[in-house]
This record gives sequence, structure tokens and C-alpha cells, in this order.
Amino acid sequence: MGRSVSAVPHLLACLPVAACIAAFVPKYSVLFFWALAAELISLVLDFLSWRSAGKRRQRQAVVDKKEFTWQEVSEHNTEESAWLAVDGRVYDVTSFVSSHPGGKEFILLATGRDATDAFESYHPFTTKPRQVLAKYEIGKLVSFEHPRFKPDSGFYQECRDAVYKYFQQTGQDDKAPFAGLWRALMVYMAASVAYTVSYAMGEDVPMLLRIAAAVVFGVCQGIPLTHWMHDASHGAIGHSEWWWWSCGRLSLDWFSGSSMVAWRNQHVIGHHIYTNVLGADPDLPVSITGDPRRLVPAQIWKSLYKYQHIYLPPLYGILALKSRFQDVVEVFTKNWNGPIRVNPIVVQDVLRQLGTKMFWTFYRIAIPIAVLNVPISVYIGLFFVTEFVTGYWLAFNFQVSHISQDVDYFVKKSADGKASLIDEEWAKLQVKTSVDYSHGSVWNTFFSGALNYQTVHHLFPSVSQYHYPSIAPIIMGICKKHNIRYNCLPTFSAALSAHINHLRDMGVEGKSAGLKLE
Repeated sequence: MGRSVSAVPHLLACLPVAACIAAFVPKYSVLFFWALAAELISLVLDFLSWRSAGKRRQRQAVVDKKEFTWQEVSEHNTEESAWLAVDGRVYDVTSFVSSHPGGKEFILLATGRDATDAFESYHPFTTKPRQVLAKYEIGKLVSFEHPRFKPDSGFYQECRDAVYKYFQQTGQDDKAPFAGLWRALMVYMAASVAYTVSYAMGEDVPMLLRIAAAVVFGVCQGIPLTHWMHDASHGAIGHSEWWWWSCGRLSLDWFSGSSMVAWRNQHVIGHHIYTNVLGADPDLPVSITGDPRRLVPAQIWKSLYKYQHIYLPPLYGILALKSRFQDVVEVFTKNWNGPIRVNPIVVQDVLRQLGTKMFWTFYRIAIPIAVLNVPISVYIGLFFVTEFVTGYWLAFNFQVSHISQDVDYFVKKSADGKASLIDEEWAKLQVKTSVDYSHGSVWNTFFSGALNYQTVHHLFPSVSQYHYPSIAPIIMGICKKHNIRYNCLPTFSAALSAHINHLRDMGVEGKSAGLKLE
């Protein structure tokens, strides 16, 4: 069946393999060999899926009905039956999935939903995809799960034309991978040294030096996630799915123990489309009650929020740890990521998730304790230093970019409870909900993964981050021409202050922060 099949029978079939491995290898290495076995089995299943792709190319459902609700479209969210909607039209792309130039993963991420703004932002420099899509049209979408935006008045098209012209004139590759690769080599070498000093050199190394090495390892665990992993999740490093799959999973799944599947559902199909829209953006609270954060004035105030600017920043340190549990208990178990539906997860990805979790546990926990004989008390301290550094690194980079005094906020539902039509164009909303800082700073650009050019990133997610400093002045000029405020603060400190001040403002009872009620 492919993507819609339950993973349970396949996982049960793997148990004899797992038992054999456990019987013949040292106990401390069982997790390592289980991880390799899971990856090998997944590759076999990938091959079998590829073999059956030819049959799917020949099949496109015969549909009599010409109008569809979003609920009806949502039922066609697998490789066997793949529908999506763009600009209010519904398309059956089942026969196109395996030949999609952008890879199977991206198009399957968009199936079963309204993919209008994802379609536009991931094909910024060509109209050919629209020509290809037209032949798969089967009807009209008559209801919507999430908010819609006003049509582009010309602002986004002008941005796209100008950036395309920049690449044509400079002859540069908008997805060139090598800038990310040499940085990756440098960071992973530093991580290896830091890991060795923290765990492998024993008590001869002063504890302060081991703690410093744990801090460095935490930074090295965070940098890939804002650099090449981030680009890979957007298809912005290299021109093939192999590049995105390899760079993304090696850095996020294998090295960091999290999940590219979960990240793409949260970040690519959720946050990037519905930025700062309460009820649709997974990075905001899911509902108006029950969250320890009050980030949007539509949330019901309670006295606890008076102190959120004090208690929230220290809690940001748990982000890395939280993500490793959230992907299992929410994405892979419940098929939800906040307000975003997660399409049925292929068996291979379930196996890979188990395998990479085991590998991460092997090299981060089993090796230091069972092989390098690091005392438990010492190990726990070093482990949490690393994890909190990674958590702070990621959280502060992300939070200052959208949760700020300087941005706008929106809500999903209108007064009648239906998905709203937001009185703003998608591209203009991206500008109004993003904050840049430290333009021209090589230091900040490197350590943030160019997230200090957040506006450009949200307008052109499929363009490599290493081009953002050159593109930003182009976008700023177009924004000025269209009288659109471009949020750019002089330093990271200013961006952090704007974030903390927003938390303080939202802690004041009845305080508004520019919410757009549609």
C-alpha cells in the first residue's frame, strides 16, 4: 500500500532481525547496529516503492464531482491518491508524484491541502510548474481549512523578478551547496574535538575545560540546524532531493536526534505559510487558553503572564530536548503538529525515526557511559550543559525573528468560525511578521545561519541562505517603493530587547500588540 499502510506489521517483522543483532554484538553497540539495520530495511522499502511507482504513473482517478470541500481533498494525501489545491482549483497529481522535479517528499507534504502559497514560494523564478499543473485539474475547492490571503497585487511578482534578474546578472547558483559544505566540515571537526575533550580524555582534563567543550558541542549541535539542515528542509542546498534528504537527515536526525519529517510539517508547511497566524502557525500557541506563553492578544489573559518575560527565556533551554519527544508523541503518534495535519507517514520514515533515535542514544549516551566510563554524575552535568546551550541557541535565534514588538499578528478564524480571508497579501504578511537585524555583520550572519535576514528567507525559502545579504537590499528597495515597513534592527541585542519587551507587553492585562482581526 505504501504511505497509507500501518507501520505495525512491518515493525513486528523486524523483531527477529533485532533479536539476532542483540544476540551477537556487544551490548553497548546494539543500538548502533539496530540503527543501521533500520536504515537498510528502509532503503529496501524505498526500492520497492520506486519499483511500484510506474503503476501509479498510469493511474489518475476518474472524478465526476467538480466541487470539493477541504475535508474531501484532505482524504487524498498519500502516494496512492494525491490531490492538492492551488488558487482554489483542485488537482489530482497522483501520476506526477514520482516524476516531480522537486522530489517526492515535497509534493507529498503538500497533498491533501491547499498548497497555494507553498506552490508560489517554492517556484519563484519560473511559470512552467503552472503549465504542468493545469493538465491535472479536476475541480474547484469550495471551503478552506486554514486562512487565505489576498491575491498578489504585484509586490511579490516584482520581488521575484528582481531577485531572478540578480541571479541572471551575477551568474550565481541560487542553491549552490558548497558554501554550506565547507562550513559543515569546519563545524563537525570542532564538534569532534569538543566531544573528545568532554568525554574521551578522562579526568586528566580540568572540569572547567570539559564544561567549555560541552558548551562548544552544544553550539556545534545548533549551528547545522540553522545552516545546511535549514536549507535542506527548504530544498535550498543543491538541486536534487538527494542533497536535501542527505544534508537534512544527517544533521537533524542522525547528529541531533530529532526528525526532518516533524520539522518539515511544522516549519515548511505550517510556520512558513501561516506566519504569526494564531490557530494556523505551529510556532504560536495552539489555542487561546492553556499555554504558558501569551504571545498574541487574542489569548485570554491570566495573572501568570505578568511574569512571562522573566520565566520564559530560561525555559527556552529545553527546546532541543522537547523536540526529540514532540516528534514521537505528537507527529508520529497523533499525526498532528500543533494545528497542522500530518499526512500518513511512510513505513520507512517510522523505521528511520526509530533508527536515528537509537543512533543518537548510542553516541550521546551509551558511548560516554559504557565505553568511555564517564561517571554518571559527571556525564549528566555535561549532557545538560550541551542540551541547554543548543536549546538557547535555537530558541533565541527563532524567537527574535517573529515574536517581537515590531511585527503584526493575525488570527485564523473569523466571527462565523470559518477559516478567515486575511486582509493582506501573503508576501506582504511575510514582511510585516518578520524581523531582520545586524545587516552587514559577518559574525551574526554566520552564527544565526542568516536568520538575521529573516524577511528574505520567508519570501524566498528555496534560495540558499548564503545569498540573503546580497538580496536584502533589493527587497528593501521594493518595500520602500510599495510603502511597506521592512523591520530591520541594528543589532541582535536590539532584536532580543524587542522580543523581551513584547513578552512584557503581553503580560499586561488587556494589552494589545497590533493583532489583525479578520
